[in-house]
Amino acid sequence: MSRLVFTLERLNWRPVSRGWLRLPGADHLEPFADRAEAEAIAREREWELRRRINPFRCGGPFIHYQTSLDAARLHDWFLDAGLDSPGAVRDSNAWAELWDRDRAAMIDAQRAAAWEALDRVRFFRVSEGPDFRRMFLVAEPHFEQDPLLDPYRWEEHYVGSTPYMLVRQRETANDLCHQIFVDQVGREGGYVGYSSQPESWVRLDPDPFDDAPPPVASYELGGAQYAEYRSVDFYPSREPMPGQTVYVVLRRHWKLERPDESTWRWSRTEARSCGWPLAAYDSLAAADAHIAGLEAEARTSPLPFRFGTPHEWGILDAGRIWGMLSEIYPINFASLWNEYQAQDPAWIGWWDEAVTVASADDVKQVWSLYDNLRFYEVKEVEYRE
Repeated sequence: MSRLVFTLERLNWRPVSRGWLRLPGADHLEPFADRAEAEAIAREREWELRRRINPFRCGGPFIHYQTSLDAARLHDWFLDAGLDSPGAVRDSNAWAELWDRDRAAMIDAQRAAAWEALDRVRFFRVSEGPDFRRMFLVAEPHFEQDPLLDPYRWEEHYVGSTPYMLVRQRETANDLCHQIFVDQVGREGGYVGYSSQPESWVRLDPDPFDDAPPPVASYELGGAQYAEYRSVDFYPSREPMPGQTVYVVLRRHWKLERPDESTWRWSRTEARSCGWPLAAYDSLAAADAHIAGLEAEARTSPLPFRFGTPHEWGILDAGRIWGMLSEIYPINFASLWNEYQAQDPAWIGWWDEAVTVASADDVKQVWSLYDNLRFYEVKEVEYRE
């Protein structure tokens, strides 16, 4: 029987212009043999961020994205902790501005009391699971233009990768990346000179809470955007054999589509089978089981409309969708006269109101309308020593 390990994970927060937004999933950082040690490290990392991050700029424009308390109770909680409050208001920005003003004067006891109330903003967690092996996934990186970051500069930004091969040795990963690079440059009629050779093929994702801009990989500077590798957790049921098929679980890439954070929405990348590798298995059934758990967890989020409307992702007609949603909260912007349709911001604004009175069953029912929305997928690749 495989021994258990306890893995420190960072929840999938993404930086935006005025804070951070959280997408489904988490990234594995470090495994531990002892739960107490893993949880101690998680608390230390969590507290380090709590000292410098404004919680009211995390998650969404209203306080129900930061706390399970209503505005009146949060107001009383802050006063009891000796902190100022903007009053019993739902607008997160009012709380954020006050936090920025008072942050330097807060003592640790006050900060701890405030974060205890802000129970929907967490950055790290510890997961328990079977032991795994660290392997190296060689992949094809993808870059796409994001005009929202700078519409006047034609720059391409990293949006994930397509898995190519899972290998045991780092040297093998380097050799494969070099081979892919040389072959691609040759097909394009180019010349592989010394100056165009990258210093490293490893892909390191930036820390979403780092104040400094993310470093640009050396091979991006050299223009050779053809290959990369990164470490990935491999869960074998038996000793793997070179040449066998393994199954990589990918978290799909989503990008911010609207510049207004109150109406942000994420959409899939144009590249097929592109994303962030999370784990690899030697059976499709095990990979599918992992994805089923991840998809179920994603649907506990109170943010379904941030990924588009159920009219886009569901199989029901708009009238039936309207009927189900109107039972949760009144809809005054869509009717038979406009074929029960409305723009995304209208539905997002409606849900920001509805979610304050919606039950857990209501949230579950809304997610059930998103039949075709998937955050994860499986990609088959070959295993090599």
